[in-house]
Amino acid sequence: MRNAWPSDLIDLCLVVEHGGIGAAARALGRPKSSLSLSVRRLEENLSVRLVDRTKRQFHLTDRGRLLYENIAPLIAQVDRITSDFRASSGQVVGSLRIAAPYEFGAHHLASVVRRLVSRNPQLEVTLDVQYAPIRELFGSGYDVVFVMTDGNLGDSGVVSCRVFMLERGLFASPAFLARHLPIEDPGDLAQVPLIASSQDLQWRFNDAQGRTVDVPISGARFCSSNASVRKQMAIGGLGVTRTVASFCNGEVRDNSLAQVLPALRCTPLCVYGVINERRLMPATVKALFDELEQFAPDLFIELRTAVHAGETQ
Repeated sequence: MRNAWPSDLIDLCLVVEHGGIGAAARALGRPKSSLSLSVRRLEENLSVRLVDRTKRQFHLTDRGRLLYENIAPLIAQVDRITSDFRASSGQVVGSLRIAAPYEFGAHHLASVVRRLVSRNPQLEVTLDVQYAPIRELFGSGYDVVFVMTDGNLGDSGVVSCRVFMLERGLFASPAFLARHLPIEDPGDLAQVPLIASSQDLQWRFNDAQGRTVDVPISGARFCSSNASVRKQMAIGGLGVTRTVASFCNGEVRDNSLAQVLPALRCTPLCVYGVINERRLMPATVKALFDELEQFAPDLFIELRTAVHAGETQ
């Protein structure tokens, strides 16, 4: 009996990780017939049924699942070893698929990825705006998923994280501030229109003495999950908004926005770079994190590594 072809084993893993032959073909830009042939050829070589074709959706047999669970870590390890070997010689080679929310992807990540790609001509990068659950994104083949939260990511099954902290502030247009009573402490925010994220329940601050102050968000004049939209509303004089401070640098310089309560420190925005690995970080992902740390130090007030266990959205 001939040994199973390595390329067929790789194709089986790709099909499983993308959730089916059709999904894998779309993600990889390959014909469905090519992937289907690989799976059938593997079944013939091993004399075992790997895929249950009586199911309407893609489903491995018990033997197919056992083969995948034994082979996938070996293929991933070989890929890491070869990628790290190339990286040690100054090359970052291969593909890197990134999912990120719009605000982080467009305003912070895009310029860093541009530098990374320009310095590594053999690296292929995909950067998509995605908001799906982390496990679903990993199932679609993403190598790293960025998630923005007001605090802890929560428990997360098989992932390790790099955590970036973005400084935030309160901003409003000078015209808006001129029309309203002075905002001198957080309690005054209850008396003025607010522009909030759709997920905001409260805004948290730390005062000069390190005390925590919470401002409930109820009945905001305008809500949107998009930071660009919120900023435009603030520039238009509709209210006070909270956003990443560096996002408003240009508008503060040209006097279309002014910082509100600058003596108070908003709790930072946590950005988690989540990878689907526990121990070894792929060389391509490491290169991305290194690039972020090196070329965007002004954006991040803290950077640390964390490991989580459990389930997350």
